[in-house]
Amino acid sequence: MPRAGVVEARRRAGWGPSLKITIRKRKRISRSETFFTSDDAGFLIRLPVFALVSLLVPEKRWHGVCHWLERRKGSPAPAGAAGRDLAAFGVAGAEDRRRIAATRSEHNIQIIRERLAGWKPKIELHGLDHLDAARAGGRGAVLWIAHFAFNALAAKMAFARAGFDVFHVSRPEHGFSKSRFGMRWLNPIRTGAELKYAAGRVVIDRANPAASMNEARRLLRANKFVSITAGAWEGELLVSARIGQSAVEIASGAPRLAKVAGAPLLPVFVGRDDGTGTIKVVVEPPIDLDAHDDKAALIQGAAQDFADRHLAYLRAYPHQWRDWEKLVALEAP
Repeated sequence: MPRAGVVEARRRAGWGPSLKITIRKRKRISRSETFFTSDDAGFLIRLPVFALVSLLVPEKRWHGVCHWLERRKGSPAPAGAAGRDLAAFGVAGAEDRRRIAATRSEHNIQIIRERLAGWKPKIELHGLDHLDAARAGGRGAVLWIAHFAFNALAAKMAFARAGFDVFHVSRPEHGFSKSRFGMRWLNPIRTGAELKYAAGRVVIDRANPAASMNEARRLLRANKFVSITAGAWEGELLVSARIGQSAVEIASGAPRLAKVAGAPLLPVFVGRDDGTGTIKVVVEPPIDLDAHDDKAALIQGAAQDFADRHLAYLRAYPHQWRDWEKLVALEAP
């Protein structure tokens, strides 16, 4: 269970009165205690299906196949706390929730296609000027990548094609599974595909988390780029930020690293235009890390700025956001 230790901060935003935002401290276990899970079995059953689809079905039909597979599962789980926000963004129905789930399977197909025969999607990189400015500044940048369905591989492809050395910071379980079996045999399918385009991977050592932070700082001092996917699955300090009428919890490592290293913090959003099939990788202007002297206020302010920037992309790509089910009720001031 998470360890108690809450730091409270307040931020006045344009949408109403100041809200209490909590920064929660937790203790992470250093090693998986589970050898094999039912999720591993399910992935092993789907793996040959995904492989055949990746090789034999045209890419423009991959999503339709994944949607059909979701229908075979029956009714999707209730929307829970995310229900009202799903409705606000026009994705409240059962079919919409199936489409959201289908994007996850489609990402797996992309990974497997890359490993088997190479995946060559249409990718557009926007915001190149922010990357160039960061490189000119001599401290690289921390790329805070929003958790959308197609970010993991497409973003790395885009940065590699543009000539940027990006090292990805990730948890030991990065991939398809959290079990010891999955980490040994399944996750390398994904990490192998990503490392064809990433300059390297910084694996978080939970027994010595400072080591990965120091390695990331060393890379930034060498004018390299470090990417971190936004989420609550890693990190000791978690901060809540408002999305729509709910709140989402994300790790605070990206803004803390950028501040300590003196590097810009660049939000990155990845979405696919389903009409054209083009994946757009958008690098946004840096988040202001100098607006607050207090550590808690800095973390909270950066997280809320990042959350606010999600809104336009949630409207454009509502079925591609991976964290709808992670929304929780918004606390009153």
